[in-house]
Amino acid sequence: MIRVLVTGATGHAGGHLARRLSEGGLVVRALVRTDEQAVLVRQQGWEAARGDLANPGTLSTALEGVELVLHAAAYAGDSRPLAEAINVAGSRELADRALQAGVRGFVHISTLSVHGDPIPPNVDEDSPLAVDHPDLYCSTKAIAEVELGKVRSRGLPVTILRAGMITHWVRSQWGDEMLERIRSNGWPPGIHPDDVMPWVHTMNLAEMSWLALKAGPAASDTFVAADRNVSFREFYGPVAAALGRPIFVPDRRPEISSARVGKIASTLGYRPVYTFEETVDRLVQIARRPERPRAGAP
Repeated sequence: MIRVLVTGATGHAGGHLARRLSEGGLVVRALVRTDEQAVLVRQQGWEAARGDLANPGTLSTALEGVELVLHAAAYAGDSRPLAEAINVAGSRELADRALQAGVRGFVHISTLSVHGDPIPPNVDEDSPLAVDHPDLYCSTKAIAEVELGKVRSRGLPVTILRAGMITHWVRSQWGDEMLERIRSNGWPPGIHPDDVMPWVHTMNLAEMSWLALKAGPAASDTFVAADRNVSFREFYGPVAAALGRPIFVPDRRPEISSARVGKIASTLGYRPVYTFEETVDRLVQIARRPERPRAGAP
């Protein structure tokens, strides 16, 4: 029985990633900070290990008997001490202790925002990291990659997956939650329909994570974790039409954030679980359903 420690398993993306690993036959041990999180984890049939990335002393116990690590937790708030403690120091300590514990595969879920916000056009695995970016999430995730690279050089097989715009049609910021915002408030005024972003389905990111952990040391590399570059017109235009909402075009030039995809397919044999077209079709189906009554409505 191969045991994998998963951080961030109670979050949207981390939960789907952990389920994919469990379906693949791994024993999932989820790092949790609260009793409530432990209950949720056990309901999934996973082990719960109390620990906190901001408290490195708790990590060694969580890693006992673990062969693989999937690090999906991150802090995206505006507290610099927390961002540095969790995203940078926490990632470094987790990797250091994984190396000491003899872990043979470590997958880190990063973001294409390590290159900046907005993401520059045509980035790839060798594009420079925005370690000095004023946005805390961008800079601390970028610095975390630098720190993980140091642990990789000392012998820990670290795979870095730089995710694009992570989307599902359930409990997803860029999926059903965006759909409901468009339903309630119309087209978001800050989004130009011709803005472009690298896109990845949550389950596709889970498949990438599974393949990277299976490959072990052979996957000790960095990969763009995106399926394709899409415009918001392509993505939400059909959804807005299904909701009867017009597309709003702000008075600015579109932002073209794009990535060169394909390395993970050629290296690890990745193939998408869901296509972009399937995702848009599913969101359009949801948009065409009768609107659910709001809480407290007669």
